[in-house]
Amino acid sequence: MKYAVISVSKEGAQLGAKVRRALGGNGTLYERYGSESGEDAIYFNRTVALTADIFSQYDRILYIMATGIVIRAIAPHVVSKASDPAIVCMDECGMHCISLLSGHLGGANQWTRVIAEAIGADPVITTATDVHKRHAPDDVARELMMRVEPLGALKPVNSVIAAGGACPWFLDKTMDGAEEIENILRAKEISVEDVENISKENYEACVIISERNIRSKKPFVWLRPKNVYVGIGCKRGTAEELIKDAFYRALETAGVHIYQVASLASVDLKADEKGLLDFAQHMNVPIHFYKSEELKRISEVEPMEISAFVEKTIGVGNVCQTAALKESKQGKIVLAKTRYKSVTVAIAKGLSV
Repeated sequence: MKYAVISVSKEGAQLGAKVRRALGGNGTLYERYGSESGEDAIYFNRTVALTADIFSQYDRILYIMATGIVIRAIAPHVVSKASDPAIVCMDECGMHCISLLSGHLGGANQWTRVIAEAIGADPVITTATDVHKRHAPDDVARELMMRVEPLGALKPVNSVIAAGGACPWFLDKTMDGAEEIENILRAKEISVEDVENISKENYEACVIISERNIRSKKPFVWLRPKNVYVGIGCKRGTAEELIKDAFYRALETAGVHIYQVASLASVDLKADEKGLLDFAQHMNVPIHFYKSEELKRISEVEPMEISAFVEKTIGVGNVCQTAALKESKQGKIVLAKTRYKSVTVAIAKGLSV
């Protein structure tokens, strides 16, 4: 999680430094010139200009200042609950910690509680499901690293949940990891039913956890497991468009959907490959790079095609398939190494929990 703490007064800066220490000391402090804490920080003049520069660079941002300032600063940049960072606001005395934006999917509600507990503040959370102590599907999706579809259906479904209406959670028990998912939901005291019971329709809305396009006639949302890991190899200087084309063709061949992709992986020698990095950024999918020695160990115990030339050149004879297996924590290959123009792709499926 990449987060920032922004303050505009000396007292706020000192509080921001305290929050960062409480959270483990790995966040970035932004402090207004003349109101520094003395800690390692980046200095700025105007909150509005700073927000424009960094809004999309962080997963979570804590503003220590008046709520009105924050609203004016973030307003032009708010796009979607699927992509907006978690925004939390706190007064400079540390009395109130307010979840302001992306409470569920972005994790602002949960982060508000963590910050408030760390410094003894009062957590202020206003989402209806939370104040009624009921579980919202978008909150659970974040915890389980799942995707919510369609986002537009969240409002009617959450309204039913907040009002205490009948909203069962249907689980596709044929899905990989279904047992683990069911155990997590039951630990939250969420009533779980087999998806085969969905046609009974003795409910007002429902949540469907499945890779399949199972539907209900009542308002519903899908929670889609992000359990697909894509390994990619490419020639030096390969254009982003070629990587994109290979990626989508590979998904189609494997019969998996873009919403299932949790991350990408490759060898560390490709960590500066512009086309690959640009593709991952534009897809908003994380990419991880592994040392060739790590990947070679996998190729020595798993059956796969090996290129002697590639092995001699970079130390591992099958980048994409070993990377997919490494990223999926030794999951199941659903698409072995497949060649496209200047690109190789392999796909593994693991667990999303």
